[in-house]
Amino acid sequence: MLCADAEISAELVITEATTKTHVSRVLTKLGLRSRVQAAIAAQDAGLLG
Repeated sequence: MLCADAEISAELVITEATTKTHVSRVLTKLGLRSRVQAAIAAQDAGLLG
């Protein structure tokens, strides 16, 4: 399930700007360009059940 920045921010009690930064850095480190690619990679790795 993909989450909006606002949902992630509220859950982690951080700003949306911080959330966007973290998401961007994770995508870069994984060599991905979108959250959809990240979700597919997570599913392929068996992380989503």
